[in-house]
Amino acid sequence: MATSGSTDWTLNRDQVITGALRKLAVLPSGGTPSTAQVNDASDALNAIVKAFQADGMPLWKIQSYTFTVTSGTSDYNIGVGQTLNTAKPLKVLQAFYTPSGGNRTPMQVYNRYDFNVLPIPNSTGTPVNLYYQPLRTTGLIRLWPIPNDSTTTITIDYQSMYEDMDAAANDFDFPSEWIQALIYNLAWALSPEYGIPPTDRAMLQKEAEYWHQYALSFGSEEGSLYLQPNTLWRT
Repeated sequence: MATSGSTDWTLNRDQVITGALRKLAVLPSGGTPSTAQVNDASDALNAIVKAFQADGMPLWKIQSYTFTVTSGTSDYNIGVGQTLNTAKPLKVLQAFYTPSGGNRTPMQVYNRYDFNVLPIPNSTGTPVNLYYQPLRTTGLIRLWPIPNDSTTTITIDYQSMYEDMDAAANDFDFPSEWIQALIYNLAWALSPEYGIPPTDRAMLQKEAEYWHQYALSFGSEEGSLYLQPNTLWRT
């Protein structure tokens, strides 16, 4: 028998909700959840999706964004409708600057403390250091030195947000290996609302965490790890 030749299997929002309710024995095989059940489960599911953002930096959510600096401007708001009009990054992982007609050069991405102790805050030149602060709905990119031209471009590699599940047929912003983790975590989140006994909920929690960790184990980049001392001089 020939194989299918297909690798695009996944489940949409309502299919995951139905699967989670079956795990709770709320629905029989082939059963259909009520509108109220779907609405309640959709809220819980979106909360789970947002919580999974705290897991770290999965490969499929690392994206790049390039913008041109403005002479005399060190701060740039980033987010939908902001100066840099794109979805808010969760974390900036890497940055590069490219002068007009020049070569791309890595920038130092600092944490807040180390960025704040850089000398001569108002100095100008080609920005070689970057700090990123995620805010509630937007983010702030701060450069040092302050750009002295309007031709240099900066490219950031960043962890982007997971998309919301707003409609019944929405596909998940996750690879298919995450479907089991989503089903079991949703079932566990809903279990108190359906009166599942504490012992069964504890077992369901273990299964949910198993599938969560199983999916996480596949989503990280493989490569060498290099350690070196922090030689940054502080006053």
